[in-house]
Amino acid sequence: MTCLGVSYLTFSKMFRIIGLGSNQLLWWNVIKNWKSGLSAFLTQKTLFKTRPVIGIVHAFVAWGFSLYLIVNIIDVLYGFIPDFKFFPDNIIGNTYRLFVDLFSVFVLCGVFYFLIRRFLLQDQRLITKKPVLLSEIAKSGMRFDSLLVGAFIIIHVGSRFLSASFEIAGSHPDWSQPAANMTARLWINLQYDTILLMEHITWWLALGLILLFLPYFPMSKHAHLFMGPLNIMAKEKRRSMASLEKIDFEDDTIEQFGSSRIEHLPQNQLLDGYACIQCNRCQDACPAYETGKELSPSALEINKRYFFNQNFTSLANGEKLDTPLTDWMLTEEAAWSCTTCGYCIEVCPVGNEPMIDILRLRQDLVMMESKFPQDAIETFEKMENYGNPWGMSPQDRENWMDGYNVPLMRDKKKVDVLYWTGCSGAYDARGKEISQSVADIMNKAGVDYACLGNEETCTGDSARRIGNEYLFQSMAEKNKEIFAQYNFKKIVTQCPHCFTTLKNDYAELGIDLEVSHHSQFIDELIESKKISPDAWIDEDITFHDPCYLGRHNNEYDAPRNVLQSVLRNGKINEMEKSKSESFCCGAGGGNMWYEIKTGERVNQNRINQAVETNAKTVAAACNFCNIMLEDGVKTTGNEETLKVLDIAEMVSRGLVEKERV
Repeated sequence: MTCLGVSYLTFSKMFRIIGLGSNQLLWWNVIKNWKSGLSAFLTQKTLFKTRPVIGIVHAFVAWGFSLYLIVNIIDVLYGFIPDFKFFPDNIIGNTYRLFVDLFSVFVLCGVFYFLIRRFLLQDQRLITKKPVLLSEIAKSGMRFDSLLVGAFIIIHVGSRFLSASFEIAGSHPDWSQPAANMTARLWINLQYDTILLMEHITWWLALGLILLFLPYFPMSKHAHLFMGPLNIMAKEKRRSMASLEKIDFEDDTIEQFGSSRIEHLPQNQLLDGYACIQCNRCQDACPAYETGKELSPSALEINKRYFFNQNFTSLANGEKLDTPLTDWMLTEEAAWSCTTCGYCIEVCPVGNEPMIDILRLRQDLVMMESKFPQDAIETFEKMENYGNPWGMSPQDRENWMDGYNVPLMRDKKKVDVLYWTGCSGAYDARGKEISQSVADIMNKAGVDYACLGNEETCTGDSARRIGNEYLFQSMAEKNKEIFAQYNFKKIVTQCPHCFTTLKNDYAELGIDLEVSHHSQFIDELIESKKISPDAWIDEDITFHDPCYLGRHNNEYDAPRNVLQSVLRNGKINEMEKSKSESFCCGAGGGNMWYEIKTGERVNQNRINQAVETNAKTVAAACNFCNIMLEDGVKTTGNEETLKVLDIAEMVSRGLVEKERV
């Protein structure tokens, strides 16, 4: 009872620490989501997205560890009730003993493997490299925790397994426990009293060890067995991965924007620290970490856990610590390194959202501390003064239309489709070509559409991702006023960042719009036979999935369908990292407008992945991606062998060829 009591007190203090956060968890809503938590535990499906072999081993350890909760209860009954046996000579009992026997072997093999992997093989995927901030307490704590918990599982499960084998040796063979039955052969020459004694010793060792381990369990990383499913149940329903709640800037009672200290983080983000399994899957996925930046999303969550443990009593007692997040969670440069690609969220087995922590920290750095890259300052000024991050005159937004029959909303007033060009589509040289291709497709398909032209202004995407929520909301309100002047059914944009912002972020502000990405719209036009592009490409191509189209909006099929329409003898060679595992181009999260000079450039890394496919063309579906990939082609010296084209350009070119015939 003492051990149980200490364990309960530890858990209660952990929840008091979680309670220090903002945005209180609604526990009734958490309970209502029990199906998602149960499903995550039973399927362990996220473990298999990356490292599938290790995922299988980990899943068996997790299932086996939990199975032993039932096993231990039954073993207690067996020990204290004379002649008790769980459904002897019955299909239920035999099935139960078979499962326990096999899972015992799986768990023991799995734990031995993980210990060898961490301590002997020193798998680099379990190591966080410099210059990432990972506290020394966390480094030593993780090794100690892994060794202690590993030893506990081996001794506990091993003792229970041996106890079963001694029981069989002292009675009769039990073919429902094949592994224990084989082990029992080692004891058949021992005296019965010796066998009985060893059975009792291993039984007490298995169950007694649980009592000794219980007080430590909440402090170990293996608390994730409980906290992980709870974390999944507690997660907010976001319209997209980078969505944040609206800040009411007219509320004079709000004294803090974003997060600078532990109490500014929402309670579910504090729960992330206790749910983390320290597997480093998010670190493997992170393009910033992969290219040598200071950011590791796993280090962020691990630092949380050990900061909690280091200040356990003080935090549990409600003491507020003035220690900034940048002193112990992640550095400022790490925060600016994030491209908001969302890959860390995609691969996390327990639903952690380190990207959201970073976005909240950015809000504090921008709106409270005024500490952000110089280039970002200039970007904000351009957006405020010119309505675009390029710093170009609003009167030049229509220049890309020269020579193209592009209707304007101020003339038509009412259309089916509002074509949102976006800032890069209006000002960037390559972006203009993409806009012209989209307009060409719409004209040939007979789409009832128009553009805002000089009335269009930036959606505010970059401002929000960098952390300037005030500027973002100001630009959203301007666009809302413009939208109110006209009548349209849907918006089509070729920029996934505009797509995500208009569709998801604006909805949080009460601006509900029907929005399609140009890949989706073109796919619909082809499917409905409104256009029939010629299949004119005879060489292999590869497709780069934009993060804000794929992971943020779960659209992977439409652009590939479009590409298939123009392939004649060529085929799509997928990069090693594609679809939900796609590698970022490096432009997201505002990184388009400033450069982190630590490590190598993300776009160069991505181009190297494209080169490995032996494709001649990298197909893109994002203006930012197009810019970054073309730059990567130049800086890696692949100009002669690799070109970058938007899917709209490839379709438009096919329509032109068809007309010529």
